[in-house]
Amino acid sequence: MTKTPDLVRVLEAAYAMDRAEGPWLRGIVDALRPALEDGLGMAAYVYDASRRPFVVREPILDCPLDAQGLGQLFAQSDESYVRGAWLAHAAATASETPGYADHPGVRDVFWPLGIRDVFVVNALDPVGVGCLVGAPLPRLRKLRDDERDLWDRVASHLRSALRLRLRLEALEGRRAEFPETSPSLADGTSGAVEAVLRRDGALEHAEDVAVGAREALREAVLGMDRARRTLRSRPRRVLTAWRALVRGRWTVVDDFEGEGSRYLVARANGPAARGPTLLSTRERQVLEQLVLGHTDKLVAYELGLSHSTVRVLITRARAKLGAKTRAELIEKFRAATTRR
Repeated sequence: MTKTPDLVRVLEAAYAMDRAEGPWLRGIVDALRPALEDGLGMAAYVYDASRRPFVVREPILDCPLDAQGLGQLFAQSDESYVRGAWLAHAAATASETPGYADHPGVRDVFWPLGIRDVFVVNALDPVGVGCLVGAPLPRLRKLRDDERDLWDRVASHLRSALRLRLRLEALEGRRAEFPETSPSLADGTSGAVEAVLRRDGALEHAEDVAVGAREALREAVLGMDRARRTLRSRPRRVLTAWRALVRGRWTVVDDFEGEGSRYLVARANGPAARGPTLLSTRERQVLEQLVLGHTDKLVAYELGLSHSTVRVLITRARAKLGAKTRAELIEKFRAATTRR
């Protein structure tokens, strides 16, 4: 990465819950463009990965690729390629996917357009709905570890924001394109406001479930303020200060003004927790992330938990499912979740 991204602008665009989907996606693309674009434009879309080919709504294609070419790429991607690309990476270049060089869509669609690779920030939620932002590249590229870590965390925020948008749509009775995969409105994942906070982090109102998290929510609000005021030129510190999720349950977003004061709200937005019921909700949330190929470190960031807590949850889940290795744990959980 040669350009310093303005991640405050990116996160503000991601959590702009008052925007319709088209303007929302456009805002994210425009915020990422200065850091990612490499002469061939940008592309972005929201997709449903549970169907083949993918269902895509309102794609933005500010690049040589058009909708027909995108559809051809999907249609020519077999299950193995899909699992190695869209279902396996949060941040990557397309050429890192096994089989990329021999993919017929890459040869027939990308190469004639001068596209040799694509830098991808892919926010796929475990329920199967995702948001992908890509920058076509004129040459092959592989991400450095530090780049991948940074963009993985950006993808965590896009995932959190998309999940909350889908839940708010469900609450408001809007949109029905993805009914099978829309995130569950079960306990703790409703999108409802469970706390209201002032800009200084003081709690104005809290539902019972949020009262005990007063300090964690206060720190989240103050972290957002620090990111905006003093950390804009330090992207890694922005991502440390601004949390994608607080205690695995709340997404904190700007909301409204009243009597001269601006407020933020903490909305219930924990990831859906599918899988065998002998596992706790938090254990299932962690394993859902592992199935997507996320590292323990990224899972901790994604859920707003400590790294040590994630390790303990994985250990407990292995014992409950009788798995000897991490790989066996993931396979057992995937099989049990698929059957449900």
